[in-house]
Amino acid sequence: MNQGNIDIAETSLHFKDTSIIIAKLYDCSIAEHIGSIISKASEHFVYITKGLTEMPYEIFVPVFEDKKPNAFDLETDQKNYFHYWGLYFENDMQHDVIVYNLNTRQLRKEDFFLLE
Repeated sequence: MNQGNIDIAETSLHFKDTSIIIAKLYDCSIAEHIGSIISKASEHFVYITKGLTEMPYEIFVPVFEDKKPNAFDLETDQKNYFHYWGLYFENDMQHDVIVYNLNTRQLRKEDFFLLE
């Protein structure tokens, strides 16, 4: 018998034109927020798709703003799925990475790095 907890580290939802990749923030965070993440994706669809003109091939949830000199130290208030998302767009032969701010509904071309 297993006495430990089982959790999801990352999950991918694959749709016809895009995938949503959700990373774990804390124990059971994906299971707790997956419904709200899908709802937010629907609510922000017009903005995420640049006014319905371009579909990102991947949406990475969440992305954090680096406010500290050591990027490996996340502040507790940043452990939130609903501030920034990373969007990957195919633009001719290159891939554009854009950060979407859910609060201001703005897209910004930014560099971001995936930390494990």
